[in-house]
Amino acid sequence: MKGFKKFALLALAAALLLGFSACGRNRSTPVAGNFEEEVGGQRTIRLGFEGGLCQAAIPLAHLMGFFAEEELDTEIVVTGDLVNSRDSLVAGHIDTVAGMLAGWFVPVTQGMDIRFTLGLHTGCASAFVPADSDIIRLESGQQIAVSGAIGGAFHNIALRFAYREGLAPGDFTFRDFPAAEAVIALQNGAVQVAVIPDQVGQRFVDDGILRRIRSLEDADFADDNCCVLGMTGNFIAANPETSARITRAVYRASRWIDESDANKTAAVHLLIENGYVSAGVDVAYVVGLMGNWRWGMPHYLTEQTLVVSVREYQAMGVVNPNLDPDVVKAQIWHPFEVSLDDGFGQTPNANNDFTSTRLTSLPGVEFDYIGLLCCARR
Repeated sequence: MKGFKKFALLALAAALLLGFSACGRNRSTPVAGNFEEEVGGQRTIRLGFEGGLCQAAIPLAHLMGFFAEEELDTEIVVTGDLVNSRDSLVAGHIDTVAGMLAGWFVPVTQGMDIRFTLGLHTGCASAFVPADSDIIRLESGQQIAVSGAIGGAFHNIALRFAYREGLAPGDFTFRDFPAAEAVIALQNGAVQVAVIPDQVGQRFVDDGILRRIRSLEDADFADDNCCVLGMTGNFIAANPETSARITRAVYRASRWIDESDANKTAAVHLLIENGYVSAGVDVAYVVGLMGNWRWGMPHYLTEQTLVVSVREYQAMGVVNPNLDPDVVKAQIWHPFEVSLDDGFGQTPNANNDFTSTRLTSLPGVEFDYIGLLCCARR
């Protein structure tokens, strides 16, 4: 019976991973470029896509023609996972991609050439315990499962949770598990807490198996950007107008998602119809997840997230304590002018003229069909 329970949990987690086949005032950078001489005016722009619900605004901007309205020809390039997405961006295999701020923060503060042009949304991860556990908060001595490697995004999110409780990294034992296996580790007592994507954990909460004790959706994190749009500094310097147009298109899609539940439902159906989500996915579940996050965040909240994150990661020993948070922000934050009205009033598929899907994969990246897995893959 125990073996069957483990199998059932793994099967459900696998369904979440494969069935989904898985952020006011706007201070911005002036644009001075000749679009016709930039890459946007000369070739197809390669949009990286790891497959996470976090990144849904990118394929939606592609499918809904927002890039086309910016006179950009685009294709989606499947990048495989978060680390490969980042490295592919820096290597020039793709032109832009979204990533988790918590996962990119350390390498960019150490000099990796990635700039953030837009905050995409809040939320994305939580700390979970078994539903019948007595644990109500993070406490010293706990063993914590984190998905995506020690030093990765979910480990760093766990450290921010700990910081807010007045605890230090040495107060815990962190163990690395794929998100699906972290649920099993909770069930068999190997760990007491798991910090994993909401996209995986929420289903187990709905089924009465897990319970949240901390979340990026909590009030003290409610204005924090989880995911950002990234480009290299070199790309932006050589292609400022193209970079601005990419940013506007993704922002329009983000704001459109945020406008209503009807738009979120239409977004999921559009992604299903174009092969980004398994046809068997629970639409209501995905719409519910999207509704838990705020999409299309104003620039000042992204700036605020950057400064606060630097300070907290410095306190936790993750980022060099000698760095000035405002200097770091100036180095890695490169916003472009966007309008809070962009994306509103759009009617999905009103004219049946959405851009057809064009998907390619990086060498060595196997692609069956993408579904939405919010940053849970290794």
